[in-house]
Amino acid sequence: MMLLAGPAFAAGPPVGYIGLFADGSHSINTVCPAVYTSFMCWIWCLPSVHGLQAVEFAVSFPPTVVVLATVQNPGLVVQLCCGALPTGISAVFGEGMCQIDWVWLYQLTMMSLATTPAEIDIVPSPNVWPVPAYDFASCEPGFPIEPCTNLTPLYICWTPTPGPLGVEETSWGAIKSLF
Repeated sequence: MMLLAGPAFAAGPPVGYIGLFADGSHSINTVCPAVYTSFMCWIWCLPSVHGLQAVEFAVSFPPTVVVLATVQNPGLVVQLCCGALPTGISAVFGEGMCQIDWVWLYQLTMMSLATTPAEIDIVPSPNVWPVPAYDFASCEPGFPIEPCTNLTPLYICWTPTPGPLGVEETSWGAIKSLF
């Protein structure tokens, strides 16, 4: 059975994504709040073409931010949720709640303690056996486990925006010689 997503019925990617964003439309991955100012961090998932029925991951927080509040998406029926974000979490959506498009799991209200570059990142859950991982359970029969791709951390006070980019300086002649 192929699951379709979105208003144009476009199929999801072959491998799902999980990432951290500063907005509810999963488009901004960099923030630089003033010291002792709050900011938002959203945990978003894009299911694979097989859908998303459960997720396992952890979140790494730098010492320069404090979590003030954590809100689980009230639109999701979460049948079972075990653990905590920093130590590893497992969440299973209710029966018939297969996700087939972008879905946010958590909205975090954070406070910045410094303006030095840092990042909040999705990391493998130590609760996944036999090897820590971040992964999805698909909606296919038996809910098989699928790997997912860590799309982006939330960069804090990185310059240039959107965080550290791999850039190598070279000359125009060296670039032309590649073609």
